[in-house]
Amino acid sequence: MIEGLHKFRFWLLGLVLVVCALLWPGVRAAVQVDNSLEAWFLEGDASLQAYRDFQQRFGNDEVMVVVVHDEQSVLTPEYFQRFRRLSQALERIPAVAGVIGPGNAMVPQRAALGSSAQPLLKANTKPAEVRQLLAKHTVLREQLFSPDYRTARLLVQLRQLPDFDAQRGNIVAEVQRTVYAHVPRAHAYLGGVGVIYAGLNALSQQDFGFFLGLGYLLMFAVFALLYRNGWLLLYVLGIVGLATYVTLGVYGALGHRLNLMTVLLPVVLILLGFMDAMHVINERNLVAAPGMSRQASALQALCNTFSPCLATMLTTVAGFLALVTSPMAILQNFGLFAALGIVLCLGFTFLLGVLILPLTQPAPRATRATSSALARLYEIILSRKGAFTAASAALVLLAAAGTTLLRADTYTLGYFPRNHAVVHDHHAMEQIWGPYMPLELLVEAKPGHQLTDAAVVQAAAAFADSARTLPGVGRVFGFQSLYQAGLETHFPGKGRAALLSQSLLRKVHEQLTADYPQLAAQYLHVPSQTGRITVSGAMLSARQLTAKTDTLLRMARNTLGAVAAVRPAGYQPMYARIVQYVTTSQTNSLLLSAFMVFGLVWLYVRSFRLALLTVVPNLFPVLVLLGVMGWFGIALDTATASIGAIVLGLCVDDTVHYIHHYRQARLGGQSPHQARLSTITHVGPTIVLTSIILFAGYAVMGFGSLKTVELFGVLTAVSVAAALFGEIIIFPLVLERFDRVPKRQVA
Repeated sequence: MIEGLHKFRFWLLGLVLVVCALLWPGVRAAVQVDNSLEAWFLEGDASLQAYRDFQQRFGNDEVMVVVVHDEQSVLTPEYFQRFRRLSQALERIPAVAGVIGPGNAMVPQRAALGSSAQPLLKANTKPAEVRQLLAKHTVLREQLFSPDYRTARLLVQLRQLPDFDAQRGNIVAEVQRTVYAHVPRAHAYLGGVGVIYAGLNALSQQDFGFFLGLGYLLMFAVFALLYRNGWLLLYVLGIVGLATYVTLGVYGALGHRLNLMTVLLPVVLILLGFMDAMHVINERNLVAAPGMSRQASALQALCNTFSPCLATMLTTVAGFLALVTSPMAILQNFGLFAALGIVLCLGFTFLLGVLILPLTQPAPRATRATSSALARLYEIILSRKGAFTAASAALVLLAAAGTTLLRADTYTLGYFPRNHAVVHDHHAMEQIWGPYMPLELLVEAKPGHQLTDAAVVQAAAAFADSARTLPGVGRVFGFQSLYQAGLETHFPGKGRAALLSQSLLRKVHEQLTADYPQLAAQYLHVPSQTGRITVSGAMLSARQLTAKTDTLLRMARNTLGAVAAVRPAGYQPMYARIVQYVTTSQTNSLLLSAFMVFGLVWLYVRSFRLALLTVVPNLFPVLVLLGVMGWFGIALDTATASIGAIVLGLCVDDTVHYIHHYRQARLGGQSPHQARLSTITHVGPTIVLTSIILFAGYAVMGFGSLKTVELFGVLTAVSVAAALFGEIIIFPLVLERFDRVPKRQVA
């Protein structure tokens, strides 16, 4: 195999370069970010279908909330002019479907039903006139102003565009520029789902890219210091670079774009690319003998490491392919293309090995110095194995206790730095306006009822009253609010009581659909007899949002259950479902991959006993990772759930090399003690040096300002350290305790 690669190495290199050229368009397409729902969910997913059904009925539910505040009052001629001009400017933005705010609010004149409406703010409107007018329209006032009239709110409704998710960042930026052009920045605040996720996407791309790049730079710098050989540096760079390039090229050519999960593909590939390369490099340093040519030592090292590297590739690929069982498209793609990249890492490790390694001289200094240190450490471990065993057991118990505290949740706003503009505006809006994040509920009239039935409308009004009593709930507005507002025009102060009249309800419904078709369409879908109720609440974590939704649904059953069915809709329940899917899928796939990896290791070493013993060092760092997350209150979410699979891939790589050399030593006639010593001095240097490089690279990500970047870097670095402890300390102790069989039984 290796001789064939060496013979055709230039032809194969030429083929690789041609493939890279052909994949360039795919790479360019792949590096564009796409966090759309289609990227997360499978096409037939019931949640995605329900969300699309909601959008078909009521349009895009993503609304930007603009709050304008003044310590004195916003009821001044100056603010009236600003509101009118701001509404007009926002409505001219192509992506904006409509604006609901003081600047364009229409107030029905008190006359017979079907009368025309007048603008709330005209060119010469006086503040006293606005107060007097809104005193008669309490529902309208509640939506536009705070009770003290120091704060006004505008709702910017966005269009349902085919590529809305890709354009979200630009749309949010354009709305922000428009708002600040008409209202001073110190008096205007923006919020909403779109604002939060646009800010998170922008910051994650910037922060993750910078710190990941800095981490990679540090890794290669440490590698260069350890080996002091430019050709070896080129070797490692070539493996990681080519594997990443080709993987992204295929990924983009198949129509995929990077998202919050697949942006981790380079992380996976640099981990495993580094490890395979360093196993080859250190093997070459150990097999090189005086008088042996550079080519001979290089090819011998490649031959010696091919079998264990192939086994590690298969076990790691199996682990990531377990993600294909996930019900989410984003996890399936992550597992599939991570597996592709790992296969490519193996291929480029040996192709570039036959090309570059014969050009270099062996550099045994770092390898042999580390080997000698590990031999001394091993003797210390054996002389104090009771203390090391107790320390290891204590770590296992401590980590296991931490896992009992682990919870699955996410709080998106918590990912931002505390001084970020999105966080500042959010807190300011909650303080001066109140809870504003929308949770959508759909009210579907049961057979025999219509939305205009007095029983349905009154039940909806009763539900809204109950919802307002919940902690963290602010304004509640829905189809019943439109009916009440229409009735208040003719019965000031008695609009709620007028909801009892079936004839009045039907007349006001006709007026709404005729005079305010756009507004009515946002809360009423006549063909399906479905109404919409928006509950404004505090920004919650996914777990809290689920609990709040369950409480609201119980209230809805008590008030509306006899006449209508109520279900959550819109984006927020979808996000809670994403977290549920991710954490469940990662947990299930981690268990499945562990079984698959164990089975493949068993087949490779052909010894159930040895395969069973490898479970301990493989699962120890995963246990430490989960334990640290539990003790420090770090939730399992979209940012952290993928680390377990990455860590398992990291551990399996080292374990397979370790057990391969140990088994060869035992079959070669060495005693268990001799086999352990020769293995730890032969394979150990690679494990130690790789861990140093990877720890340095990922620890630097802990300085990121974005919480996702910080957590990913710190937790990966902790896992690398735990994996090193498992391989160098725990695994030899396990082998010393449980593998004392004669050499003939090893096979």
